[in-house]
Amino acid sequence: MTARHPWLQPRIAVPLAAVIAAVQLPFLHWALRGPAPVTAAVPYEDKFDRASLGDQWWSNGGHWRIVDGQVFSPGVGNNPLWLKARLPADVRVEFDVRSEGADGDIKWEMFGDGRTHSTGYLFLFGAWRNRESRIAKLDEHAFTPDELKAQLAATARPVPRQLDFFEAMAGPFEQWRAKRDLDRLQSGKFYGGETPFVVKRMDLKVDRGHTYHMVVTKKGTLLRWESDGQLAIEMNDPAPLSGNGHDRFGFSSWSNDTYFDNLKITPL
Repeated sequence: MTARHPWLQPRIAVPLAAVIAAVQLPFLHWALRGPAPVTAAVPYEDKFDRASLGDQWWSNGGHWRIVDGQVFSPGVGNNPLWLKARLPADVRVEFDVRSEGADGDIKWEMFGDGRTHSTGYLFLFGAWRNRESRIAKLDEHAFTPDELKAQLAATARPVPRQLDFFEAMAGPFEQWRAKRDLDRLQSGKFYGGETPFVVKRMDLKVDRGHTYHMVVTKKGTLLRWESDGQLAIEMNDPAPLSGNGHDRFGFSSWSNDTYFDNLKITPL
């Protein structure tokens, strides 16, 4: 008779299987939950002149609420307030916003999945203690194309130095991969639909207490962000986001008190 491993005994295997299944439940729920619900349609306009947000808006966290006829975000730690409406591929979004925090840091998201932060385009105005502003695709910490080019060029170029065994084994592969990606970047073939990148400015700052009128248009591959009628940042995305999983708009914030108002969304 073949001996059975102790872990295969029912008294151990059954509880262990139950624990594994319980651990996997959140991931299964995430994978099977389907698209975010829809209760509104574009064109859409909202002046927030009511007591509560209502069923056209949803957030995973943060105490989002209406205060004095404006949407108030009390520093929600990147938990956007999502509008339950699908954005068309070409669209114009405009709204008013002001920050009452010392660090600027006004944020919103477009073409996300309607549930999760950083699933579309992120707009950061006066981020990281008002040091810079950027449009980020899928990752607000990603590199600009120029930053990525410099990093790949440095990695692709061998650096003569004393290497240990593991570095010596990994080094040629890393250099080959960097050279391949650098060639793809220079030929315009690097950026795909799910490839993060960033366009940024270091001179665009938030004035505390000032109400800005923001306008963002997306048409084809071009995203254009205007602030108070002036161009802020443009991003030309060769593989633009849209469609299922990339069709929602949301207000956001990190740690500052931020107020949003007069939202208008128009298909182009």
